Parts: sequence; structure tokens; C-alpha cells
Amino acid sequence: MSFAEKHPYLFWQFIGWGILLIDFVFVVIAVFNDFGEWSYPIIVFTFIGALFAIIGSPFCLYATRATRMPQARSPEEDRAVRNKLTAVVMARRTPRTALLGALAVAAVVVLAGVTYVLGMRGHVLLGFVMMVAMVVVPFVILAKYQDVQRRRFMKVAHAAQFVDVQSDPWLGYRSDVRQLHAPLVPVPTGYGTATLDFLYNWLRVYMMTDRLSLIQYSANDLRNAGFVAVDGEGAPLDAPDDLFLAIPEHQLDLSDGKREQFEKECRAVGAFWLPRAGE
Repeated sequence: MSFAEKHPYLFWQFIGWGILLIDFVFVVIAVFNDFGEWSYPIIVFTFIGALFAIIGSPFCLYATRATRMPQARSPEEDRAVRNKLTAVVMARRTPRTALLGALAVAAVVVLAGVTYVLGMRGHVLLGFVMMVAMVVVPFVILAKYQDVQRRRFMKVAHAAQFVDVQSDPWLGYRSDVRQLHAPLVPVPTGYGTATLDFLYNWLRVYMMTDRLSLIQYSANDLRNAGFVAVDGEGAPLDAPDDLFLAIPEHQLDLSDGKREQFEKECRAVGAFWLPRAGE
């Protein structure tokens, strides 16, 4: 684990104070060498970047940590699950998303106005700080919204205990694989409890029982069964270690118009249907 991962707050403080030191050195050189007005934007924007790293980074890091998925086994799984969760929520068209965007834009406009007033009245340092807030506050709003979004979505806590994953190295050679009708969810970085929690909470509105059964395939398994998995652009997903989790359709209730919504959500998370024989 790198220093930035072990001590993210300290890392960004070093970055910020380092930028500030470089900016100070540049100011001294500019004064003694009469660089002219072209140096002012460099000095100002570098100073703003330093303030953002020093003042804004703790708030951004704190807000980002609040959105992390519990029990994610790696940062890659954390990002993948959060992206899939957001994709499903967006596919379900919650009206809060538009409201949040309007709130973030309003925060930027208000803070920009306050920054302008402070600058016009000669409060330069406060104006710089407010300019940093103009970037940090909308980011924190979005991060906190994602945290609330995750909590509302993941209504079943520790849902992985209700998920059964069948993993058989000879599964790909069985003839009944070609009779299975199921969407495949790519998990190229592997999966853990966080992924299973997400899948259960996503699919629970369609499930007919309290337990969810999944089947794990690798790219080699699919190739041995006569399939070549491809991504959304048609490029083959043929890395031997790429993993896929199949969701057998027989345990889902896709009647009364649910199928169209389910397929829309599948596309949102990058899932695709395992073709049956003859397709």
C-alpha cells in the first residue's frame, strides 16, 4: 500500500504546502526579474490550487470515505460496486437526481457571488478561501448524496448471507449451460461481500424467494461452452481470469412490464444475456 493510501490526509497536506512553497519561490523570482503581468495568473491560480489541497482536501477525503462500500475487499471492487449502484439508481429515474444537480449548481452560483463581493471589497484572502469552497461544497454535496443513495438502496444489511454462488471448474463443459437463460454480470476485478450485497439488493425487487442463486463463470468456462463474451462495443472479453456472475432467470419475476425495466438496468450495469442454443 502506497503512502497516499495509508496517509491520504497527510499526503495532500504535503502536496498543498509543496505547491505553496513553489508559488512563493516563483513570486520572489518574478519580483526580482520583473516578469510582468503575465506572471499574475500563474501566481493566483497556483495559490488557489494550494489552498484547495490544504483546506479543501480534508473535506473531500472525508466525504469520499463516507461513500465507500462496506466490506469491499479492494478499492477496485469499491469503485465497481459504487458505479453499478449509481447506474441502477439512475436507470430507475429517481427525481431526486435532478433536484441534487440544481442544488449543486445553486451552491456554485451563490459561492461564486460571495467570492466576487469579497474580492471587490478587498478581502482577497477570504475571497480565495471562498473560491476553494466553491469547488469543495458541491463536491461534498454530491458525495453525501451518494452516501444517502447507497443507504437507501442497500436496505438489506449483510445481504451476502442470502446469496449462493455456484462455482464448479467443470461447469463450463456441461451441456446444460447452453440451455441456461441468464444475464451475466462482468466482475473482471473479482468479487467479494460488497458485490454480493449489491446484487441481492438490486435484484430483490424481482426475486420470487428470499435467497438468490448465482453461477460463477470465467471467460474460459464460456469459451469451453461455445460462447465468446463481448463488451458493449463488441470487443471480446477473453482474458482467462475475467469472471462473470450469471443470474438464472427462473428465480426472477419479470412479468407485468418488469422485464423491460430489468433489461434496462442490466444494460446500465454492463450485464448481458447468456445466449441459449440456436441464438
